[in-house]
Amino acid sequence: MELLYSDAHCHSNPIEGLGAGYIARKFRSMGGWFIALIGLPPHHYGINGDSIEDYLKAYEITISEARKIREEGLKTKVLVGFHPAEVDHYVKKGRNLEEIIEFAEKLFKEITRLHQKGLIDGIGEVGRQHYSTSPPRLVASELIMAKALEIARDYDMIVHLHLEQGGFATVESINLFTKVLGVPKNLVFLHHVGYNEAFWGERQGFWYTVPAKEKTLVKTLGLKPLSMLTESDFIDDPRRPGVSSYPWNIPVIINKLLSQGIIDEDLVYRIEVDNIVKAYNVNPP
Repeated sequence: MELLYSDAHCHSNPIEGLGAGYIARKFRSMGGWFIALIGLPPHHYGINGDSIEDYLKAYEITISEARKIREEGLKTKVLVGFHPAEVDHYVKKGRNLEEIIEFAEKLFKEITRLHQKGLIDGIGEVGRQHYSTSPPRLVASELIMAKALEIARDYDMIVHLHLEQGGFATVESINLFTKVLGVPKNLVFLHHVGYNEAFWGERQGFWYTVPAKEKTLVKTLGLKPLSMLTESDFIDDPRRPGVSSYPWNIPVIINKLLSQGIIDEDLVYRIEVDNIVKAYNVNPP
């Protein structure tokens, strides 16, 4: 069996980092076949404005980067969004929460337009801060997340959720959101989870992405998971090299676990290929 590998959540930065072309070439050389590319906030690309137009410039960079991935022979899906850290960013710059929520909703209209034109595939990232913030900012982030989930429901778009690692409470809260809003669970991805979120994600039937860190992978793979995907969550920032991981760490760690007999090739193929085909609705390699 030919082993292939996928990165279910990765960022690229052609302005300050390696860029998608390099990332895709190196990943492909190690058996990579798929990368889900997630946009970064504008300031990561050296765009210092805070307007809708500035975000659209950032989205265009992500769309262009996805083309480079395809040119290297990999399949990809593209998501852009409004990261929960942006709520805190704009509060510090003097915007009130009502303005921030309205701004995010305007961005979602633009994201929907890009989706209808076939340029992107979903919304990502949105969600809640994983660090301490004020309760009102957290509530604002949840309201923005709820709006994104409604759009995902209405336009059949996948959505990647940036969340705290709160185990049962984290997953059950998202389960409640999907029930109340009527969002199909197959559209909702729990991003950058730990073992506890994976455990409850399995029980609730969500797709979830596990970062390429050996201890986390070993423990989560022990579940014999059905809904697991692997991710690097690479941010492509030379000031923070390897945060949180590199895409090529995925095959390196998996091959190590295979050699140790911790996992078998059938499980690897299911996670790295079959689940990607189902979760992202792509043709198999």
